[in-house]
Amino acid sequence: MTEPDDERQFRQGLINDSCRVRIPSLPLRVFTLYAGDDDDENVTDDEYHDYLPADIPADERDAAHARRGAMMAAANQVVERCITDLQDVEFDDDGLPDPDLADGSFVYEEFPPRHRYAYNLAFFRNTMVTAVKVAYDLANPGGEPAACTAEEIIRQAIGELALQLCELAGLEQPWLHPEEYFLEDLDFEALYEQDMDGIEDDPGLQARLGIDVSPVEHWFSPFNDTSIVHPYTETTPEEHVLHDLVARFSKASDMRALDTADVVDSPAPLTTMAPGSDVVALARQAATGTAPDLWVPNSSDPESSYTALLTACDRSDGGSGWMTWEPFADADTVRTEAVVSLTPHRHFPVDDDEPWIWAAIGRGRLLAIPLRVVVSYRPDSEVGRRWNTGADLFGPEE
Repeated sequence: MTEPDDERQFRQGLINDSCRVRIPSLPLRVFTLYAGDDDDENVTDDEYHDYLPADIPADERDAAHARRGAMMAAANQVVERCITDLQDVEFDDDGLPDPDLADGSFVYEEFPPRHRYAYNLAFFRNTMVTAVKVAYDLANPGGEPAACTAEEIIRQAIGELALQLCELAGLEQPWLHPEEYFLEDLDFEALYEQDMDGIEDDPGLQARLGIDVSPVEHWFSPFNDTSIVHPYTETTPEEHVLHDLVARFSKASDMRALDTADVVDSPAPLTTMAPGSDVVALARQAATGTAPDLWVPNSSDPESSYTALLTACDRSDGGSGWMTWEPFADADTVRTEAVVSLTPHRHFPVDDDEPWIWAAIGRGRLLAIPLRVVVSYRPDSEVGRRWNTGADLFGPEE
């Protein structure tokens, strides 16, 4: 059977176009790794255009170039699609799209379905501008990683489309998936899972699971001070703030202050253990005296209360147990969490001094939690044992 002319032209076009596209360092590593190992980190910007690892056989070099071209072709196709959507989809006076016309749009197909109520004209425009910025980053030798949630979603879509183009062009399936190099993590995939509905508004649950996802109004906001999004799309909405004192640090190097024992565990008088909110205050009142091994902060005698907390932690391996706390500002509720470890400290070394604890929540990350948001703590070595065996930390208690 002869090959159709349009498919043959497409194959040749991928190879020819790839030779004209200047590929950045990040995509270069991906597509050269598809074709062979690239251990040379001394390649100059001028060499990105034609550089391929020397150990790639001659008969595979065209395929390697084509895979690189497929990525840029995919990025350009996404940009074109976003532009077309803005031309074809009709929006009402409130900026809401006609659902029938928007149904096949890039936004409706690639962004989490449960947030379609927020996909208005401004969102479509922001997506188009962000797609242009992502395409530029992929074509720029100094391109940066994804700077916001929307960029992560678009990068994933481009990577999937690039794989499809490679398949249509008859190229072998790469042994690395683009998301392994184009994305720092896949936390945003929780936004697509039905059983995770609402997690974007619950930083406490995110801390337990060890992920970080933003509410929809924050998807175009930069991840941090070093991330740069397109100025057209940048937003700075209000969001729930996790009670984690590490956020006070301006950079990672400041974390060294937490290792200064003569500061964090100085015998200087403790600051107050007063509850940080009405919710915490009411929960402490309800918890007091409910169990003999339950520690509840006593704001009238901080020193004795802190000593009692140290004693309670010593009753379990590594301070594992159950902690009830207010997970984020304005939570209006408290939550009981399994803590794999809990270590009290007298003083936090940055900004306002206050007693605090290092606590590993569930299977998530380590948090520096101020005692003002803690309701109670009960030691339980079984929590630590479950962690070590990989068992469910929350089953029996919840």
